Amino acid sequence: LAQFKGSKDEPILNTQGRFFLIHAPGAIAAAYRKCVHLGCAVPYLPSESQFHCPCHGSLYDKLTALKKGGPAPRGLDLFHVEDVNGAIVVNTNPLLVMRRDDNEWHTDQVEVTDT
Repeated sequence: LAQFKGSKDEPILNTQGRFFLIHAPGAIAAAYRKCVHLGCAVPYLPSESQFHCPCHGSLYDKLTALKKGGPAPRGLDLFHVEDVNGAIVVNTNPLLVMRRDDNEWHTDQVEVTDT
């Protein structure tokens, strides 16, 4: 948790879990790096300051993982996150993701605050 808070607003990739920890508004969130368009792995590109799918060009916001452009129908899905004694624990079960069909950030999606 302390390492994440010290990373400013840059997403942190967890390759084993297939997600990025992101500094969402008032929260710590885990964005599934699978593009919701056709399932390609989505990298974060620091030079663009956004997530950019290499397959068809979908763009996602670096703080919320919401769709900014391209053919994706919505933002990246989120995994459930919890703080367990100061450690961030992410449930990477793809059957339990939080879909954001309206492509909006909602405070009820906040499971761990960044304060």
